[in-house]
Amino acid sequence: MNAAILALASAGTAIALLEYGVKVWAEFRLQRSAASEIDTRMSKLFAELMWLAHARGEGCLSEKCVETLFEDVVITKDDFSAPDKLREKLAACAINLPVGGASQDAAIRSIGVLGGRYEILCEPAREGLNSLKDGIPEKAQQIDKALALLDK
Repeated sequence: MNAAILALASAGTAIALLEYGVKVWAEFRLQRSAASEIDTRMSKLFAELMWLAHARGEGCLSEKCVETLFEDVVITKDDFSAPDKLREKLAACAINLPVGGASQDAAIRSIGVLGGRYEILCEPAREGLNSLKDGIPEKAQQIDKALALLDK
């Protein structure tokens, strides 16, 4: 009788440990999934910040310009079967609003700070800032300061 009770208790303990292991594994997978989602959102916002650092604001498409392209038959039905050709013609109607110098400087500094704080953003920050330095030489001093933050 004691052996049966001991066997049942052992089996119950083993089952409880297995259930616990499954729950721990599920929690681990959930944490990895959540971290992946956070990394993705952070990377998206970081790319938007890089857009500001490059002095580019919100973009828009002029409806009046597009209407004129249709009226003047610059855009034809054939263009819809060639997306690259259509995109090229519509680019003439795209407008990127400028960003102020203070916003640009703050974005450059923020890229350095965030890249230094979050490992996942360090290399994208370095690559983006170096690219920015080549494209906007007048901001080289601010960019160098931001790059220095990545090495801390």
